[in-house]
Amino acid sequence: MSKVVIVPFENKHAEQILETGLNSKLLELKPEHKKYAYYLKEVGMSFTGLVNDKPIAAGGVFTLWDGVAEGWVLATKDIYKYPIFCAKHIKNRTEMLIKNNKIKRLQTSVKADCEMAIRFAKWLGLNPEGVMQKYGPDGADFIRFARIEK
Repeated sequence: MSKVVIVPFENKHAEQILETGLNSKLLELKPEHKKYAYYLKEVGMSFTGLVNDKPIAAGGVFTLWDGVAEGWVLATKDIYKYPIFCAKHIKNRTEMLIKNNKIKRLQTSVKADCEMAIRFAKWLGLNPEGVMQKYGPDGADFIRFARIEK
């Protein structure tokens, strides 16, 4: 039986996820772009899902300024073995972070050709705002998504 737990995110989790490989070839990063994962940790605002002590998904938000945050998710292909568990926890944690941190705008960037990630962003309640041409570290187009709280 697998041991599945949620723990606070650590930079080593991002390293392990990136070394294992992301859940879509469309999302893979070049080695020189992996350094950006170190900017993801904000204490109490990011979490990792571990299966048998191995990270399979991590996500969270980091504050840009009061009331505005950027959301992010990194996942390995192993996320597909636990889709309901992972989706449920990501959605619940997102709701908790929005409420507890008085986030009025949660935004994220989704690679324009990654339909799975676009569907997931919409499922989390984010709406597309427009295409950001040549935004990615590799020059790829991304779509800016945002969720505005009333």
